Amino acid sequence: MARQRRPLSATRLTKFREGLLAERAQLLGTVEDLDAEADVKNWRESGFDDDPADAGSASFERETAQSLSLHARNLLAQIDEALRRMDDGVFGDCIGCGMRIELERLEALPYTTQCMDCRRREETGR
Repeated sequence: MARQRRPLSATRLTKFREGLLAERAQLLGTVEDLDAEADVKNWRESGFDDDPADAGSASFERETAQSLSLHARNLLAQIDEALRRMDDGVFGDCIGCGMRIELERLEALPYTTQCMDCRRREETGR
């Protein structure tokens, strides 16, 4: 099926914007929770400093929370970029080839910036 260059409808854009804003709000809460969980001061005040096994577990949990927080922050940046692209009138256009990103792909990953063909080329180098 050939991709089109036709812009997304205002209704569809509104639905994408609402979905992105809802996901953004949820991620902000997640980042806040993960950052609090990863806060070293909180771990020390919990009494995990004495037992090496507890300290190891606490360190692992803190590093996991930090990693998840970083991932959530990366998603937030992608969502913010998608919202900016909406404001600029280029949401849904592939940054690689300029064609319309497949609707199914946008529905699955509304913050994507590449069509499947360009993404595949980037990942495989072909």
